[in-house]
Amino acid sequence: MATTEAVLFDLDGTLLDSMYVWQYVDEEFLRKRGMIPPEFYGRECSHRSFYETALYTIELFGLKESPEQIMNEWTSLAIEEYSHNVKLTENARQTVELAKSMGCKTAVCTSLNKELYTPALTNLGIYGLFDEIVSAAHYGGRGKQFPDIYLHTASLLRVKPERCVMIDDVSASLKAAKQAGMLTVGVIDSLSVQDEAEMKKYSDKLITKLDKNIFDF
Repeated sequence: MATTEAVLFDLDGTLLDSMYVWQYVDEEFLRKRGMIPPEFYGRECSHRSFYETALYTIELFGLKESPEQIMNEWTSLAIEEYSHNVKLTENARQTVELAKSMGCKTAVCTSLNKELYTPALTNLGIYGLFDEIVSAAHYGGRGKQFPDIYLHTASLLRVKPERCVMIDDVSASLKAAKQAGMLTVGVIDSLSVQDEAEMKKYSDKLITKLDKNIFDF
């Protein structure tokens, strides 16, 4: 960790205990259409950008709405939860503060739109802990399974990718961060939709929760 200059954090499932929100949104969205989300749906959506997920949903269920209409409906369903009810995961604040105390720059790399992450981070009192907050929504539909967001975040921080650590709970995102040249920490727990063997493949370190030893490689 001696050469690390920046730590990048995922939000959903890593810093925010918010995965239940998307299960609720998925179920409510499809219930109104007389459908039930298949078991693989959440896993397939976990690494995609908001726009990519809308396109995938349209194709999977044969929907007639535009991606924009679907994203607006999802946002309306989710914004109340993110604004008032979403909590931090265990040791989330302490981990960000630990990175800062070690002299590292900090950033968020998320698939969430600004309408969702801003009220959540503000309500939880951690918005100001980050030097940059970057959303995959800004990359023309290319989600966190591509290196673009990680490379751009490193450039905003003015830190070389190989001096960055990315912390995420999705294997496709960890793979992309490694493709960008970063060290990776995979977070997996009993409720994760991710395959542990796949997570281990793309993680320089695999943990079950954030803790004070997270940066001991």
